Amino acid sequence: MRSTVFCLLPLMLSQFSAPLSVTSAAEEEAKSYSLRYKFTPNEFVHYSVESTNQITVQLNQNKQTSANASNTLKHYRVISVNEEGNGTLETRIDRVKMSVQFDNATPATFDSEQPPEKDLEQFKPIRANISKPTRVVYSPVGKVIKILELNIGQDGAKFEEAKAPGKIDQEQKRRLGFLIPLPEEEVKIGDSWNDDLEVEVALSKTLRKKVPVRRTFTLDAVEDGTAVITFKTKIMTRLNDPKLSMQLIQKTPSGTIKLDLERGILISQDVSLDKAQVGVFDGKGAMRAVTTRVETLVDPTEVAQKEQATNAQ
Repeated sequence: MRSTVFCLLPLMLSQFSAPLSVTSAAEEEAKSYSLRYKFTPNEFVHYSVESTNQITVQLNQNKQTSANASNTLKHYRVISVNEEGNGTLETRIDRVKMSVQFDNATPATFDSEQPPEKDLEQFKPIRANISKPTRVVYSPVGKVIKILELNIGQDGAKFEEAKAPGKIDQEQKRRLGFLIPLPEEEVKIGDSWNDDLEVEVALSKTLRKKVPVRRTFTLDAVEDGTAVITFKTKIMTRLNDPKLSMQLIQKTPSGTIKLDLERGILISQDVSLDKAQVGVFDGKGAMRAVTTRVETLVDPTEVAQKEQATNAQ
């Protein structure tokens, strides 16, 4: 039937094919999307995180570089979901492998699966957080409603609220967060939303100052049911002191995030930063920071198989 139409009405088809494709594209651009996390009780979600961090400091002819690389396995388990769709997530760091190197010296290494007796002093705080559970109550748009910490007392172990609701430290939210903030309202491709937080800098040994920072997220595209979200970070206050700017040099990353719209789960986060600051030593010298972090959703079965293969070598 379709071939007959092409034979009999070639002129009509040529007249209408272009307008139809334009209309379809326009409809796609005008479509609104509700970006939401969907929590399912007893669901386990695992991630692998590969990160690198290199800081180079130079003063006159003296130059020093510190570099570290890490591989982290982490997961969250959905404990419960209330009527509003808020999910109580229990988050854990499962394993950390790390190396730290200064210039050309032999790297210091850490593997949480090795006996604690082999740990260097600098890695003991990392060891303390392995498998330590924290429970975070998230809204469907990724807002941190409550943080519960595991406390062990005379009555046994139980989760207790870390701080009063509404007074959770913004930096603590960022550190604990497995999720990015999503917009309250539906958005179209090209729409943006902001996440404002504060980061502390040291003015002296005892005096601290909070600096406002804004992350701007943009729905860049929707591909095969996956929302592609880009983001950038900006310091909202101008700092004229290079020593203060130096403390914030690693606080302005940018990147791309992918969200499975049907499952309501983050698929990946690809974050990077390359920043430099001059005059960090009383108007002299410079510092440069280059960081990368790639977080990927993984099948826990694949993780277990890889671990077994590695341990067998």
